[in-house]
Amino acid sequence: MDINLLLSPQETPRATPAPPVKPTSAKKARKPRTSKVNQPSPLAHTTLPPSALPHSAVVQAQNAAPTSSAMSASSTSPGDGARTTRQPSTPGMDTLADLASMQHHQQTARANAGGLRSAEIYDHPTSSATILPALQTMSRPTVSSQLRGGSYDMAKTDGPAETPSPRRYSTKALSETDLQTVIQLAEYLAANPFAYDSHVQLIKILHQGLSNHSHVQAPASYDLLQDLQSARETMSSRFALGEDLWADWIQDQILLASSLEDKISVMELCLKGVEEEPGSTNLWLAYGQWMLSLYKQAHPHDQRVSGIGAIPVRHVLSEEDRMMAKEVFSWPQMMEVWKRAEQETRWRINDSHLIWNIWTELLMLELASSPPLQEAIDDTQYHFVNRLQTPHATWDQTFQAYSNFVSRYDDAQYEVTMVTANRLGLDAKQTFSLREIREFEIMRASEKNDKNAELKAYSDYIDWELSQSRKKHSFKFELANAIHQRATLRFPSNSELWEGYAMFLVEEITTHRRRDISALPILDKATRHCPWSGTLWSQFLLSAENSNLAFPDIGDIKHKATSAGLLDAGGLEEVLKVSTAWCGFLRRRTFHQDSTDEDMDVAEVGIRSAIEDMDNMGRTKYGTEYQGDPEYRLEKIYIRYLTQSRNWECARESWKKLIPKKGNSYEFWLRFYLWEMNTWSKLVYIETDPNSGGRPFKPTEATKVLQQALKRPNLDWPEKIIETFQHHCEDNEDAEELQTSVAQVWKARRAVQKRREKEAYTAYEKAQAEAFQQQQQAQQDLASFQDDVQYSSKRKREDAEEEGVSKKSRHDVTESEGPQVEDQHLAASLVLKRDRENATVVVKNLPPGTTETRLRQYFRDCGIINSLKLMPESDGQSATASIEFDSKEDVLTAQTKDMKAFDDRAIEVQIGSGSTLYVCNFPPVADEAWIREKFQEYGEIIDIRFPSLKYDTHRRFCYVQFKSSSDAQSATELDGEDLGDNLKLLARISNPGQKKPREGAIYEGRELYLVNLDRNTTRADIKQAFKKYGYVESVRVLTKVDGQSKGIAYVVFRSKDEAEAALEMNLTNLGNRILNVSISTNDKSKRKQNRIVTSTSTSQRGTASPAPNMNDDTHSAASPAPSTNSAGQSKFSEIQSRTLALLNIPDTVNDARIRALTEPYGELVKVSLRPNHQGAIIEYKNEASVGKASLALEGHEIASERQIRVGTFSDMNQQKAEYRSDRIPVGAAAKTTNAQLQGPAPIRRPGQPGTRRGGKGGLGIKRGGVGLSGSRAMTDGEGKDAETKGTGEGEETGKAKSNADFKALFLKNEGT
Repeated sequence: MDINLLLSPQETPRATPAPPVKPTSAKKARKPRTSKVNQPSPLAHTTLPPSALPHSAVVQAQNAAPTSSAMSASSTSPGDGARTTRQPSTPGMDTLADLASMQHHQQTARANAGGLRSAEIYDHPTSSATILPALQTMSRPTVSSQLRGGSYDMAKTDGPAETPSPRRYSTKALSETDLQTVIQLAEYLAANPFAYDSHVQLIKILHQGLSNHSHVQAPASYDLLQDLQSARETMSSRFALGEDLWADWIQDQILLASSLEDKISVMELCLKGVEEEPGSTNLWLAYGQWMLSLYKQAHPHDQRVSGIGAIPVRHVLSEEDRMMAKEVFSWPQMMEVWKRAEQETRWRINDSHLIWNIWTELLMLELASSPPLQEAIDDTQYHFVNRLQTPHATWDQTFQAYSNFVSRYDDAQYEVTMVTANRLGLDAKQTFSLREIREFEIMRASEKNDKNAELKAYSDYIDWELSQSRKKHSFKFELANAIHQRATLRFPSNSELWEGYAMFLVEEITTHRRRDISALPILDKATRHCPWSGTLWSQFLLSAENSNLAFPDIGDIKHKATSAGLLDAGGLEEVLKVSTAWCGFLRRRTFHQDSTDEDMDVAEVGIRSAIEDMDNMGRTKYGTEYQGDPEYRLEKIYIRYLTQSRNWECARESWKKLIPKKGNSYEFWLRFYLWEMNTWSKLVYIETDPNSGGRPFKPTEATKVLQQALKRPNLDWPEKIIETFQHHCEDNEDAEELQTSVAQVWKARRAVQKRREKEAYTAYEKAQAEAFQQQQQAQQDLASFQDDVQYSSKRKREDAEEEGVSKKSRHDVTESEGPQVEDQHLAASLVLKRDRENATVVVKNLPPGTTETRLRQYFRDCGIINSLKLMPESDGQSATASIEFDSKEDVLTAQTKDMKAFDDRAIEVQIGSGSTLYVCNFPPVADEAWIREKFQEYGEIIDIRFPSLKYDTHRRFCYVQFKSSSDAQSATELDGEDLGDNLKLLARISNPGQKKPREGAIYEGRELYLVNLDRNTTRADIKQAFKKYGYVESVRVLTKVDGQSKGIAYVVFRSKDEAEAALEMNLTNLGNRILNVSISTNDKSKRKQNRIVTSTSTSQRGTASPAPNMNDDTHSAASPAPSTNSAGQSKFSEIQSRTLALLNIPDTVNDARIRALTEPYGELVKVSLRPNHQGAIIEYKNEASVGKASLALEGHEIASERQIRVGTFSDMNQQKAEYRSDRIPVGAAAKTTNAQLQGPAPIRRPGQPGTRRGGKGGLGIKRGGVGLSGSRAMTDGEGKDAETKGTGEGEETGKAKSNADFKALFLKNEGT
């Protein structure tokens, strides 16, 4: 059969079709397969001659589209095989399946070309022709005649043969800016007719102009009225409008309706709107109220509807029109609209009462208008009971309305009836109460006009609804379906919501076996709303196949998806999804039990044409760089088709044609290999090798595939192919071939090892170069960034004369409450003790049960492992580890294990350079949770490290390590973010190799340290005494809680020379004291600022807490100096009663966090942080606050696995500094660590009753009564501790003797 007979010149991509090509060999006739149903062949359809073919809507859209999805001009034979291959007879042909359904498609398009009032609308079961049969005899002007004068009629364009002159839009109802936007949108849509957002924007602007115009003039005089109507018709021909645009259109048409015909047009428009959006309460309400309004106009004397609100009438019907309207609009017809509205919106629990209340009111009026029949009463009662069992927002009002109904029509059974109704409605009430909070979230987001929040509320609502238990009967299909419907109504162009809706219905049909629903209507609407979604179109095709639709109907769906260019907005991937679904359908149809030879022809040519068409589209869009579908989906379908047809050679040739594009993918070679093995398993039972004595064939072709794969130099995972090849030869080849394969495997592994080493070194060099460039850029930006950062400190409380002094001199003594930038850069000449950032690798795809011990064993040959952190992935299918080595060279060695097998799983080893951020200048109260929440959106965080505060309590920075360097680079977007309170976050890629010296007065030697100041000496006195040596930038005097001086001060000069000259003031009198002056040094024990003080007077506090001994840090901050004054002792006791000590505080917690933790329980006087004792001292203003804080903070988890204990000062002083190390101890270090572990406490046994001192004790008790290790000298006869005066001169019992002691003893003996 000549396929050219099925093509018309208009449908051929080229102007002149190529002559038909005769096949080179005759194909043997194939008997048609036995068919139970006589189905006409799709090839039997013929098309009309070109002169008789009208331009259908789809053809017009295809011509207007900028790109066409017509199939390719030629097809390539897959190769010679057992069956003669078939050649397409025309170069510009679409698939034979499309051609077979072309006539059906054109007939449908011609039938729908009539515009709004087409025959399809009047013949619909619920159309106005059915509801209002009298309208069929009336003359109806078409909408197209009204819009014929419009300039924005895109629906009728066959593709611009010549560029029309631009239209000038003019109206006073729109501003010049809006008019200019209209012109730009019209021009853009002329070139891009499927730009959805542009259609919506244009309609909204023109509609706003009509609204503005209607306030001052008649709506019909709007200058752009025809353009607005044309824009709506054009968009409606390509997309579904959505609820909002339909509501605006109906409202505008109501304003314009003046005659009976116009009012009927509005009714038809309402019908079309509710058919497209059947779940819209707003559209059904507008439709019903319009029908009620028409009934009122036709029957003005009907008192039943006089009190019911309806749409106001702007134009009164003439007497002639009213007489005609009485015959058209009747009570049953109006009630039918309201009944259908109630059925469609019943499960909208938020607003279905808007429809139900009006319909119920109409039912009650109908019941009261005539003597009620028992049947009518029973129907109305069922109406109420059914509503009470349906969840909705106004259940109580419905129950009250039912109470009124029962008291009127069944008063004798009132109590029994109402009790029964209440019992029946319990489930509905509970169902709504469970969803009320989610309804409130949607309503609140809608009122705020926050579309993102509203979309999230709908998504969360859907997820919650689908998570309800089916076994406990908590899941209700109607409610889940309704919330999907509401979400797609609110966001009609969100393809993700529509895809979720479709998948929900498909799962209900296939998994839960619901046969009373169909996904086809929803998928039809979904593809109208989101025609750019290939997922929706593919599901549409699959559902049509499962519903056993006729082949022309399924072809019509595919034609709609591809012929109009609607998928261009979605990209090539969306087109490919549709083609995959279509080709899969053709293949399955071919091997159906009722298929024929023609079905096989359609499938073969259709699949091959689809492959070539996708290749042409890809090359047109991406040029010569296009390498085809990475998953080669269409090719796999074609190979599967050839395999099922037993055309093995053609299938093998198809695999080989994919090698140039897919030859570097191990997954492709494994698929090819498995196909060969599957083919061999089928052929081995058909024929045997005569040269092998009747033995079966060996899988020679499969072996060749793996051998060819091993020769690919750029194979992405050669280890997998090597392993497969080795197992294949061991299982299927003889000894000779096996020995050959062993040599090939050995050679391949050597080549892969060299390749991996080279790749690892290249990757390392690249990472180092990128890190260096980033640090160079960071250094350039650092100066400008520091200028923007505002520092705050105790200078706020200094004199106004010092406000102009630079804050750089006190950079290192800034209070922890103020903003602080902790510069990580030191002198570049210093040798790095530890380079985490460049000595770390990230290992991915580990088995979920991997242990740290197993991982250390696997990488122990790579070098010394400093630290290791293992984290399971969220899906539970794998784990990720961060391993820090001792040197960069160890990282290179570890990189060679990339893609190697670890417990039968290929792991990924990536260099961790550039994956760590240096973060500072965050709020003082920020903890690990704050940092994690701030940065987690940029990627998975492996670790967050805070510095120890044991030697400097002002340190406030941290390191954030991400899983990949790209995530860390993305997180640098937060660099410079304003956090408020003069804080700008600093987030840079960390690189210890790039360092610079610190700056500030203490590092430049310009600061003096003054001790033994007179308590009454002020800053002005100090400045006056030192200004003779140079310019004094600042003076800072340390004060106590009550504001009195501590006798310590810091003086900053402008230069180092001036500060050195001022050393002459050392050991001179200032006031009543001899001054000690020295150059300030970076002595952390002296410079430590670990106290936050709330100033208070001495009378309020009782007495000031004595300052801690600066040279002995083991004393409590609140410990008083020895005093014989009983009044002073009582005051100290009063202070001690208001003070508590917090124990087990990590040395990474600063004083700001302690203050934030303790301040809620009362007003603070002092917070003293003691990281060298893992604690803090808190002083409140009253004793009650101490009690509250003690109860609340005992056991509080301040950090992971660290709980606060509340104790005394002595308890805190007994705690030693925290020893933390994330290094893994090895060798001697491990032994040392184990030796440092504290042993168990000694067992103190009580003395045995009835025994004398020094006598024989019981079992395990040595004479003396203190256990096996006791000593008689340890206790006296009364059990008190005896003083150990020593056994020699100056010696003490139990004290270890040094070499000097032994030397002195030896010399003493020699002297005697």
